[in-house]
Amino acid sequence: MSFDSLGLNKSILQGVRDAGYEKPTDIQEHTIPKILNGQELIGLGQTGSGKTAAFGLPMLHKLTGGEPGLRGLIIVPTRELCVQVAENLRGYAKHAGLHVCTAFGGIDLSIQESAFKRGLDVLVACPGRLIDHLERRNITLEKIEMVVLDEADRMLDMGFMPQIRRVFLRMPDERQNLLFSATLPKEVESLVEDFLPGAERVQIGSRSQSVSTITHRFAAVDALDKPNSLERLLMRESGKVLVFCNKKIGCEKLGNMLKRSGLSADSIHGDKSAEARHMCLGAFSRGKTRFLIATDVAGRGIDVDDVALVVNYDFPLSLEDYIHRSGRTGRAGKEGRAVSFVVPSEKRLYEAVKAHLSGKEVKDQPSAPGRGYGMPKGRAGGNRPGGGRSGGGGRRATADAR
Repeated sequence: MSFDSLGLNKSILQGVRDAGYEKPTDIQEHTIPKILNGQELIGLGQTGSGKTAAFGLPMLHKLTGGEPGLRGLIIVPTRELCVQVAENLRGYAKHAGLHVCTAFGGIDLSIQESAFKRGLDVLVACPGRLIDHLERRNITLEKIEMVVLDEADRMLDMGFMPQIRRVFLRMPDERQNLLFSATLPKEVESLVEDFLPGAERVQIGSRSQSVSTITHRFAAVDALDKPNSLERLLMRESGKVLVFCNKKIGCEKLGNMLKRSGLSADSIHGDKSAEARHMCLGAFSRGKTRFLIATDVAGRGIDVDDVALVVNYDFPLSLEDYIHRSGRTGRAGKEGRAVSFVVPSEKRLYEAVKAHLSGKEVKDQPSAPGRGYGMPKGRAGGNRPGGGRSGGGGRRATADAR
């Protein structure tokens, strides 16, 4: 199937071709026609499966040629994701005469207000800054025709549900509601019941599924040896590497340590200004910075297709976080790798991830500490699991930690 067969108008299709896309992904193929037909929809797909175009293209199609003014709203959890989504939509809309603006914290309100006055058809916004503009009457939602909640699971994690409910009260009852996410925890179901009753669900892959093109490996390390292990690993890499830490202060310290070692590294986290984060992400996207250290919140907005490796320097605190982190590589059908450091105290967290990856091809790949990506024999307790293959998906995982 081609994009031409989905029913999109010529101006939007030209933007898609300019972006270099020829065939829609699975989630785009299954959701775009339904959205064009006016259906309310919940789209569930793996990170990197193409959800932004899945809701963005039909939104732009439906707004093309209409009365000017704010008619499309996309609510996202982080500043980085806000910028990425808006940049993608601007590319798709450049032949359609539609104006896409952003609203996120860390930038003076007057700057964004000035952009609104120059033209605003679609707004990509974080909840808090969106409410700021509404309270100052810089914008109105009275003409909204379509609203999208993107990364709904992270909206819940970050405590945005009360703000989102306030926003929904400001919109007309006659509108099309869409929700997209990589995972849909049970806690989000109440949100679905309130905002999208009777919405059709389109799920590509199983819930909380990791991308099939990623090779997952685990390395047992001592906590004190993690900095040296990371440095040795990065020195062997030639592509872009995204490294995740659990805490902002650790993220900043690790980035500074790598820079002092002469590596092309930087860090991105919530304590940095919006401008600094934007510059940091831009340098990583262009390849000027090859190693980017990030926290989970900042990492949600990193939409770079050519990340060769994701490293969990600190093991993620939940399965969903692991899926989102590893999904920063192996995007758009490309091969990717994820390496996770495991200290003895993280055994249970590792076991949960390993159980999720079970049923796929599993290989033992022991190695000496600090050499290679496999778990050294006898580290972190327990016996190493055996390997085997079963049907369904073809995802590979090197699971040597216990």
